[in-house]
Amino acid sequence: MVTYRGYKTQVQYVSETSYGSGGSIGSAIKGKLQNVTLNHSNNFIRTTGLGDGRNETFVGWGNYEATWSMEYEISDFDFLQYGVGVLGGAGSAADPYFLEEADFRSYSGTGLKSFKLEVASKDRTGGTDDVDTAVGCVINTIGISLELGASVKCTLSGFAKKILATNPASSFTASTTKPWIFSQGRFKWDGTSIRRIQSATINVNNNYDPDMGREIGSRFPEEMEPGLRKYDWTLVVKMQSDLANSMRDDFYGMADQPYPGSGTGTGTGEPAFKDIIFDLSQGDASGSKKAQIKLSDNAVNDISKPINIGENLVELTLNGSAKKATTDINNKLIKWWTVS
Repeated sequence: MVTYRGYKTQVQYVSETSYGSGGSIGSAIKGKLQNVTLNHSNNFIRTTGLGDGRNETFVGWGNYEATWSMEYEISDFDFLQYGVGVLGGAGSAADPYFLEEADFRSYSGTGLKSFKLEVASKDRTGGTDDVDTAVGCVINTIGISLELGASVKCTLSGFAKKILATNPASSFTASTTKPWIFSQGRFKWDGTSIRRIQSATINVNNNYDPDMGREIGSRFPEEMEPGLRKYDWTLVVKMQSDLANSMRDDFYGMADQPYPGSGTGTGTGEPAFKDIIFDLSQGDASGSKKAQIKLSDNAVNDISKPINIGENLVELTLNGSAKKATTDINNKLIKWWTVS
C-alpha cells in the first residue's frame, strides 16, 4: 500500500485555449500554497414509482458539479488574472504589471480566460501518482487579507467543468518567490494611511452561476458566465482620533440624516465616495518589489464597536463596499513592479 502526503503534493496550472481544453501544465502558483480542495458530485437522479415498493428502482446520472478552493501566501498576482481580467505590463515602475477588469469571457483580447489545474500527490516510492486535473476552471471569489504577525494571504474559490483522474504527474518546479508579510503593507483611506489596523481584507465576487452554461444533451456545464461583480472589504482597527476624523465621520455623513438632501447630505441619494488602497512595499533598494491594490467609489456600510471593561483599547470592525477598481489607469485593480 502507498500513502500520499500533503508535503509531496504539487499544484500547477495553465491557461486554456477554449473552455475545458488546451494548454500544457507547467506553471506553479507564485507564493506558498497552504491548502487546496477539489470537490465533485454526480448528483444522481434517484427515484421510484407507484407500485415499485419502498426501495429506489432507478438511479441515473445527474448534473455533474465541480468546485475547487485554495489558500496561499501571496508573492505575485498573475494567477488572479482568471478572476480579474487581462494580465499586462512589463514589471517596471514606469510600466508595471497590472490586472485589468474584464466583463466577458474570451480567449483573446481582454476577456476572462479559464484554466486547467493539476493537483498531484507524488508516490514516495516512485510508483503511481495520485493526480486530479480540473479543466474549465474559473475563479469565482478572491479574498486578499493582511493581518498582524502573518503573511499576506489570498483565498480563492471557483468552479470547474470536470475533474479527471490522470497519470503520471507533470514535471514540477516549485515557486521560489518570497511572500509579502504584514509589516510591508499599509491601508489608505482617501489617500491617508489609517493607523492601528489589526487586519484588512478585500473581497471580489464574480457571481458565476454554473447552471447558466448548461444545456440539454450534456451532464457538464459547457461554458461559464460571470454575473455581477461585487467588491467588499473589512477593516479591524483600534479606535483613535485619526480614524474618528476620517472613516467614522464619512460613515456618519448620512447616518444621522433622515433622507438624502437634508442637513449635510446630498440630493444624489449616495454617500461621499472615497478611494481605498492596499500598499505593499519591500523597500526602495534595487530588486525590491512593490504592489498596489486600489478600489474606487468606496463607502462604509456598517460599524461594530463592542466595548469591554477588560479591553485596553476600543476596537472597531468596519465593513464597506466599492463600485469598481481604480480609475486612474483604466480600471486596473492591481499593479505591481520591481524597483530597478
